[in-house]
Amino acid sequence: MPQLRLSPPLLDKMVKKTGKSKQYLREQISRRAGKQGISSTAAQLVWAKELGIGIANQLSKVSADVRGEIRSAGQTQSVAPVRIDKSVVATVKRKAEAITGATIRKLLHDDQLHARCKDLLLATKHFDRVIREATTVLDDRLKTRTGIKNMNPENLVSKAINPDPSKAIIEISPERAEQDGIHSVCKGIMLGFRNPAHHSLSDKFTREDALKFCGFIDTILTLIGQATLHLDRV
Repeated sequence: MPQLRLSPPLLDKMVKKTGKSKQYLREQISRRAGKQGISSTAAQLVWAKELGIGIANQLSKVSADVRGEIRSAGQTQSVAPVRIDKSVVATVKRKAEAITGATIRKLLHDDQLHARCKDLLLATKHFDRVIREATTVLDDRLKTRTGIKNMNPENLVSKAINPDPSKAIIEISPERAEQDGIHSVCKGIMLGFRNPAHHSLSDKFTREDALKFCGFIDTILTLIGQATLHLDRV
């Protein structure tokens, strides 16, 4: 194992950062150096960088061989576990933000979708109910905007959002490709999500899955609300 040659100023900074003694840090640096097959100088600099300590000054003073070891360690390093103080842990690990009523309101702009799905999103389980309700809102919105009452969802999409803008009741875009794209998306939602959710129960959806799905439905509802209506084509 290479002789232990460390930078005292850098070691002092590592003591403050980790809350560990110098002796402990020396031992860990020596172990890291042996495990990674690099010099102790390189091991100290690599670890200091991992801790967020600037090493530019020390790096400028070491040999090209040591800099090469540091680059190599940066590509294949295996960090030994070390306990550090709570303030350091807090900056590295952050608890995922909980989904709250405010989160849901911020994401779902459509009032009807929000009113019908908020309580289901805040439930503790059975999030397939959110999929069922959200797709029902989409189905109802197509019927409300076109005045069509009795038509199954798949046929309703093809009639209301016809892929040909010149035939569509709800013209999302005068561009054929864009109109066709939204038609395909809505048809896929009905076939891939609405129909299964209305004919069977499933516990495969998480709260996060359900919220992301609602967010997408909200986007579709916005497009429908901004579309050009051709009620003469009903």
